[in-house]
Formats: sequence, C-alpha cells, structure tokens
Amino acid sequence: MRSRVAGIGVVLAASIGLLGAGVVTLGLTSPPASAPVAAANVDPAVTDAATAAYPTVEDHCYIEGMIPHHEQALELSALVLDANDVSERTRALAEFIVADQSAEIQTMRAWQDAWRQAIPAGGVSEGGHGDHAPASGAVPSGCGDHAHSGMRGMATPEQLAALDAAESVGAERLFLELMIVHHEGALDMATRAVTEASNAFVRTSGKHVLVEQAREIAAMTGLLEGMP
Repeated sequence: MRSRVAGIGVVLAASIGLLGAGVVTLGLTSPPASAPVAAANVDPAVTDAATAAYPTVEDHCYIEGMIPHHEQALELSALVLDANDVSERTRALAEFIVADQSAEIQTMRAWQDAWRQAIPAGGVSEGGHGDHAPASGAVPSGCGDHAHSGMRGMATPEQLAALDAAESVGAERLFLELMIVHHEGALDMATRAVTEASNAFVRTSGKHVLVEQAREIAAMTGLLEGMP
C-alpha cells in the first residue's frame, strides 16, 4: 500500500515546473511561485494585514481551520499522483492543487506569526477589533465548527485508505469525487470569512478560495462527466 503522505515535497517541486500546459487545458490560473516564508522574514504585506486590525475570533478561526483543510487537499492530491495510470488532465489538476494550496498554507502561517509578534505585552481579547487591544488572551479560542473534526468536506480515514489502495480509473474517480466535496467545504469556510471576518488578509484569502476552488470544482466536474 502506498504511503499517504510520501512524496508530497517531491510532488510540489515537480508540479510547479509542470503546471503550464496542464492548467491551460483545465482553464485554471497558474499560481505564482512561492518560496517558504520564514517567521523571521515575513512579507511586509502580510505583517501589515495582520497588524492593521487585531483579528477577531472569525479571522483567527478561519485560518486555524483552513490550514488543516488545505493540508488534507495536499494528501488527497499526493495519493492520486502516486496511483498508476491516472489521466494527464487529472494529474495536472492535482499538481495545481498541490502548488496553489501549499503556497496558501505558507502565507497563512506567516500571517499567524506576524499577528503573534504584533500582540502587545497585555495581549488581545477574543473580541478585539480595530486598533483596540483589550488586555486578556493572546489567541482566541472557541472555534466551534472550524475545528478539524467538524469541517465540512473532510475525507474520513476510510475514504483516504480507499484512495490509497485504488489505481487507474478507480483512483481518479474517487479522487475527483472526494475533492469536489472537499472544495465545497472550503467554499463554505471562505464564504464565512468574506462575510464575517474583519481582517484584510483573511477577507482577501477567503475571496481567493471562493474564486479558485469554484473553478477547480467546475474542472473536476467536467473530468468526471468525461470519464467512461
């Protein structure tokens, strides 16, 4: 049985160089190349977005939920890329997802680091807004259904095992079915970020997810419909 996480780094390195023709065929927009973001070298734009307004619970919980959600997308993509006899169109889509969502995870983690570094000695409260920094609790808690186990669209361990064991058309079909549901869950989370969050970076991230993952759902639906 293939390892569920083996080769993600190799897949990412290869995918960034191979996206061109594949994403054009799928009608997607190739993500910009993204180097890992170190905490000591945070993009000033991320720092500005993090510190312009102290994040609310909605801001914080969107990031806390979307990182593991994206990480499972990488896992699903790695599994189908490791399967034998998967079509080039589906491989190109999986490679695109790995590149795009890996870059997003790096940026989200940089946002978290920038926010933590900007918190004053007294901390901020769960209800902190704007330029006000009430004096308790550096990190909001109580993310509710943003928690990993409650996020819509997450594949179960049994579904991951089934994809791990599948090959060829079976692996391709199962990947597309699972990833469509997974993306639909991300759209729910992103909609909440756009409508309820107040931090500029969080709202921008939500808008990107809404646009990009809706395109990917359309592409995956078309791939499923074209399968024998």
